[in-house]
Amino acid sequence: MGQADDRNDLLGFVRDLADPVTFTVEEDLGHGYVRLRVTEAERRQALQDIRSVEDVVKELVRNARDAGSKHILVSFQKEKGRWRNICVLDDGGGIPPELHHKIFEARVTSKVREVVTDHLGIHGRGMALYSIKQVVGEVHLVGSEVGRGTAIRARIDTRNLPERKDQSTFPRLEANEEGVLVVAGGPHNVPRVLTEFALQDDEVELYLGSNAEILSTLYHLSSDLRKSWAGGGKLERRPLWFELGGIKEGKALRNFAWERLGLAVSERSAFRVLECEIPPLMSINELLRGGAEDPGLRRSDLHRPIRAQWGDQLARRLTPQDLKFLSSRLSEVFQEIGERCWLTAEHPVIKRRKDRLIISLRLHEKED
Repeated sequence: MGQADDRNDLLGFVRDLADPVTFTVEEDLGHGYVRLRVTEAERRQALQDIRSVEDVVKELVRNARDAGSKHILVSFQKEKGRWRNICVLDDGGGIPPELHHKIFEARVTSKVREVVTDHLGIHGRGMALYSIKQVVGEVHLVGSEVGRGTAIRARIDTRNLPERKDQSTFPRLEANEEGVLVVAGGPHNVPRVLTEFALQDDEVELYLGSNAEILSTLYHLSSDLRKSWAGGGKLERRPLWFELGGIKEGKALRNFAWERLGLAVSERSAFRVLECEIPPLMSINELLRGGAEDPGLRRSDLHRPIRAQWGDQLARRLTPQDLKFLSSRLSEVFQEIGERCWLTAEHPVIKRRKDRLIISLRLHEKED
């Protein structure tokens, strides 16, 4: 009996030695996440370090893509000409809550048995988020839930970590001998980073815009999902932004955007999202599918035209200019009425609500 136990122990020992994981993993963190050994992390060296704002976006988008995301949204906004605010949101596999505090540590990765090789080189040594944290400093996991995706926000001092001056122009594209679009020139900026990703993988929809534009895009994606769900459709997963489409008040939308998604917008901008005054974005992939080969493409080309049918709210067909004109005419009409009743009125306030206009006139007693 003792000899059999010794033999089984020996076989188990040999099996462990034969498993490559034994030589690559220092610590098993659970849920498929591990901490790699130093030698293995070094073996998986990335093609470049974090040397620019563009590198930060590259690594955050790579992580989101590798998490099985269908949508990756990059908010990209400058503050006071110096600070670059970035938030990358995805609807991928998410991170278990007990690992939220570990993802910015060195050599922590979910890629235990293999690394990912893409157009940027090798990925999967568990050093990307650690490197970003060391260089950027202000990077936070806003939220992540298993099966619902992840939101990561970074605030970068561009005096310490530079970026390309032109962040609005897309790269110049041309078709190669096989008729496939490839990057042929243009600035090495964030639009180029995302365009190269889109050209490599058309299964992940990539979006780029300001905080308000990304919030509007998420709001419409959520509304479409909720309509499908309410109609009896089956949802593969409910992303972090699923609840957005059910919010109908500007302050609540602003709070949700910041607390749950890491998007800083004013209450006014949140209201404009609800009123469809800020149109959602088309994905970079969609722009490319249209055969974009124009060297003059800019970020504004991603704006969708405002469509009356969004939300099926008839009042939204009236533009802010229409409301301004209506308000002015109401003021003129009320002047005549007010003279008879010894009343004056403040400037009319007109709000759009689905298929109604709500007009508010604050009245005052007319002075002698």
